[in-house]
Amino acid sequence: MPKPELLKYIWRLSLPVLLTNLLQTSVTVIDTYMVGRLGPLAIAAVGMGNTLRLMLLIAVLSVSGGAMSLIAQAKGARDETRMSLVTRQGIVSGLLLSVFLAVLGFAVAPWLLSAMENGGQEGVIELSYQYLTIIFIGTPFLTLNIIMDRLMQGAGDTFTPLILTIGTVVLNVLFNYCFIFGWWIIPAYGLVGAAIGTVVARVIVVIIGFAIFYSGRNVIKILAGSWWPDWSLIKDILAIGVPSGIQGWLRHAGGLVAIGIVTATELGTYGAAVLTIGWQVESLAAQPVVGLNVAGTSLVGQALGRWQTQEAYYQGNIMIVLGILVMGILVTPMILFAEEIILLFDPTAHPKVLQGGLSYFQVNTIFLPVTAIAILITGTLRGAGDTRPAMISTLIGRNLLTIISAWILAIPIGLGAIGVWYGMAFGRVVDGIYMWWVWRARKWVNVALEKTAVYRTHLKALPKIEMQRYLKEVRSVYMAKPNTMEVVSDQKVEYRSPGQTVVVQFKDQGFTVSSL
Repeated sequence: MPKPELLKYIWRLSLPVLLTNLLQTSVTVIDTYMVGRLGPLAIAAVGMGNTLRLMLLIAVLSVSGGAMSLIAQAKGARDETRMSLVTRQGIVSGLLLSVFLAVLGFAVAPWLLSAMENGGQEGVIELSYQYLTIIFIGTPFLTLNIIMDRLMQGAGDTFTPLILTIGTVVLNVLFNYCFIFGWWIIPAYGLVGAAIGTVVARVIVVIIGFAIFYSGRNVIKILAGSWWPDWSLIKDILAIGVPSGIQGWLRHAGGLVAIGIVTATELGTYGAAVLTIGWQVESLAAQPVVGLNVAGTSLVGQALGRWQTQEAYYQGNIMIVLGILVMGILVTPMILFAEEIILLFDPTAHPKVLQGGLSYFQVNTIFLPVTAIAILITGTLRGAGDTRPAMISTLIGRNLLTIISAWILAIPIGLGAIGVWYGMAFGRVVDGIYMWWVWRARKWVNVALEKTAVYRTHLKALPKIEMQRYLKEVRSVYMAKPNTMEVVSDQKVEYRSPGQTVVVQFKDQGFTVSSL
């Protein structure tokens, strides 16, 4: 049984993340609601624009996920200098990425908008591009907003990002109203005003974020140091984060293909409505598990920063069990009240939507606890800096196997929409099993080790048996002591604590330990 103190700490980390995610989701909902006062074409334009905006935000995971992992490990190692360095380089990486994304967005947006708009409403494309132009200009602030949140969450502070997100929502509503409808000396900009309001709100919150980081009162502190790109560290950040970004894109692309398959069944266009309802409900149900996912990154990363590998594995297992239990509890009302949930989204009770929705919930909802396993292990592996397995699992399980099996069952075999649901369930099971196997294999321990300074400077030159002896008898023992720091130089490694300094010298493919 886990200790009550650990469970309290987990929920103290997870609950603010849950609320933060819900609030961040509400920003898009509020934008759509306020733009809706301008008419259906404006709603269509902002909907198309937000689809492309989502693709850009997924790319931000390439920096935020890597920075989150490295900051958690630096926090566990009690190395404030390293934390400051990761913070600065995470911000620099975000700025570089945001410039690339903005330029890319300007280049491809007209083509993608034209591809999405097949209804002959050219004005919608123009409106959407005007909206996106402001969003692209504000991309650096949207990016930094996310990265700052992830840095604090990785270091174990999930409350401050919640407060900042509350401020973002309030400012977003106020500025949206002013710039959409006009107020005092501000003219009414219509749909473009929604983008202006979004960007201005993020600018203010990012400035506040920098003030917090420089204040010295947060767990994240920006200490004196260079802001020039450190390409070695940026490479580490991207090596961890890029697979997460690709994973997000694969999930998005897989969903689009699934919609294409289900609309070719007996449900027709109504199949897209069924999937939209199902995914919205599942997204809401997954939010508590996503909160545990972030907590898992922080806990595992910090444990590995102290090189307490057994503690990291134990805490990761606790997170996985909690995720299964939470999702299991949430699944029950989804099964019992499936019809009521569908009618909540579609009050017209269209027969095809109701029929397809009920069959979707009957098949897929049962497997959501398996999905929770994959979500939680994605977070725990991120704490170790090992994000490739989640990308591979998404590619194979949630994309290739799902799409192939869904198409075969639905079209050649002739099961129709329920064949698509079976294919999706099969992909979920493969995803969960593969991620569980990766977690149990514990290769992620070596992934975490290979990104440390002590490994790169000294351990990789040692014979394997000597390296394992060092990790077991020296690093794990001394880093387990409170307030101990590992200081690596080219000649030696020191473990400094208030009452003692232990010096490790490396020579002749071995090492010696002495005390000062």
